[in-house]
Amino acid sequence: MFLRNGGEVVAITIHTVSKLFGLAAGRCSICKEPVVKHRVKIGEMAHIIAKNTGGARGDLPFNGHRDDYENLILLCPNHHTEVDNDEANYPPEKLHRLKNEHEYYVSQVFKHRTQARSMDIGALVGLMRYLPLIQTPALVDGLPAIFNMNLFTVEEVCENFGKDFPHCRPFFDSHLEGHFYAFWSDLCHLNNYVRATSYNHSALYKISNGDFKNLHISRKLTYEQRQEVNQDIEDCLNKLLKSYDGLLQFLKYNYQEVHLASFIG
Repeated sequence: MFLRNGGEVVAITIHTVSKLFGLAAGRCSICKEPVVKHRVKIGEMAHIIAKNTGGARGDLPFNGHRDDYENLILLCPNHHTEVDNDEANYPPEKLHRLKNEHEYYVSQVFKHRTQARSMDIGALVGLMRYLPLIQTPALVDGLPAIFNMNLFTVEEVCENFGKDFPHCRPFFDSHLEGHFYAFWSDLCHLNNYVRATSYNHSALYKISNGDFKNLHISRKLTYEQRQEVNQDIEDCLNKLLKSYDGLLQFLKYNYQEVHLASFIG
């Protein structure tokens, strides 16, 4: 079996091919589209770290044989091209995570009707009615100048979900629990910064001009203080948006039964 790798033809063992296609159920590890259509194999076994230094991520170290299963991911042609043309957005750790989560999803498909998965799906369906998950980027858009107080509500929903439905938390799916907890934890970190930070015994954020939906950053900050706040908020936001994206993508590809935009307020 052969694999294209930056123009070079590379030999891949039949055992590796069988394992890669089998554990991925013959589907792209990113979009989950079948990689065999009308009896034609359109899928591509992509190197996570290219065999040659001139290839995508090829200058990174790898312990082992680069043509082995551990360094390959099954992709459709479109995502193979995207992954190799956007190394910054697809580092090896992300590709390994996508591969592991896809193979985990495949294994869960065969347990689709188990009580544990059914309970997780039911919990998510209920949660999404009260959690404005997909609105998160819009809620943080005004930072650092303006803090949307609905972020406190999102935190409260996440916290009360476990209290009101203790049989649903932690989720039975450990990957789901990890993504959900990371998102909640990073959101709490941002909110706690806004609640607790003060300068000269004065709160960092305040209600102003009768705006009861948002908090506005204090105008009394010096230039140096504002720079410090901007950096702190940016650090909080980067972590939150990363964990948010991880949770969102995991739900999109592993819990397609759940309508993520079912928020009713």
